[in-house]
Amino acid sequence: MALTPRGGRSPSTQTPPPPTHSVPPPPGRGGRKPLWPRSASVSVLRLGLLIGGLVIITDLSATAIIERTFSADDAAAIADIDEILNYVLFSLLGVLVVRDTSMMLSGVVAGVFASLLDAIVVTAASLMVPPPPTLDVLEFGFARNLVIGTVFAGLSGIVYALVQRWSGGRRSRR
Repeated sequence: MALTPRGGRSPSTQTPPPPTHSVPPPPGRGGRKPLWPRSASVSVLRLGLLIGGLVIITDLSATAIIERTFSADDAAAIADIDEILNYVLFSLLGVLVVRDTSMMLSGVVAGVFASLLDAIVVTAASLMVPPPPTLDVLEFGFARNLVIGTVFAGLSGIVYALVQRWSGGRRSRR
């Protein structure tokens, strides 16, 4: 280091940089993914509304056909077909939601949402028919719709996720 005539540093030497004050990062989740991402909520609501609407249409159509039939055997057959369609639609809901979100329990949540929607609409529609059903019949029908949707969507979603995990298969994005 060369001294200048005044006894200081030469002008060619650089001054050390000022100390930087680093701001600590805000406390976060440690880089973890959120437990329930927003995209999963959107998928659950979208598919739950879609499949729930299809279940409502089948239930109300079956009710309208049953009211117009004269044979008890025909009414029982229509009710059985409606049950099978409900099982298939709720199972489809569970598989679609789990495939879309890659979360095993999202099928259960979608099943609760769709079956609650179905139970509310079907119960309200049954209150509008001229001889209103008793409260016990309404409660049973509401609870039955809720259980069917939750169980079938949840189980099919869980089975789909387990099969995907066990097979090591990942769906391809096209």
